[in-house]
Amino acid sequence: YSCVCSSTPVTCTDNPACILSSCDTATGSCVFTPKNCGDSNACTDDTCEAATGSCVNAALVIDDNDACTADSCDTVTGVAHAAISCDDGNACTADSCDAASGCVNAAIDINDNDACTTDACDPATGTITHTAVVCNDSNACTNDSCDAGTGCVYTPIVCDDNDICTVDTCDPATGCVYTPVVCTTGTCEPGTGCNLC
Repeated sequence: YSCVCSSTPVTCTDNPACILSSCDTATGSCVFTPKNCGDSNACTDDTCEAATGSCVNAALVIDDNDACTADSCDTVTGVAHAAISCDDGNACTADSCDAASGCVNAAIDINDNDACTTDACDPATGTITHTAVVCNDSNACTNDSCDAGTGCVYTPIVCDDNDICTVDTCDPATGCVYTPVVCTTGTCEPGTGCNLC
């Protein structure tokens, strides 16, 4: 278009399409102003298509490829990446976050490496307890004990009373039983056994 600046016509042409042109009547100069494509939305990337002069308001990519953030966009303030909480409410886990996979809630190590204890953790308090195991096999013919490396040990008891005049056995309910030897004739002598005389 043309405008008369003083007495001299001036022609100001839009070129390219995303430039708006005007004439400053005070100076007689053309003024070229970039086309404003802003949509007042901080969540869009505002540009002008040079070939057509059309505005393009493309949504911003807000994903930061970090599984430990919650990605969002506010039309006023723009993109935000807030750290997520990985707290699972269990005091017996170590809570962390991996940028690739997200939250990791790994059980804490409560093992005291003692086979004679039962290891436990209270999810509410995180208190770790090591309770002694009970190695009672309810067999009166064994000595019950515990080995820290292997656990419960049940060792058969020895019921030998070193008396040749008894038959030594063991009753699981009561323990050692020493039954007197019955000699068909005579008596039994502790050192020699049945006396046949």
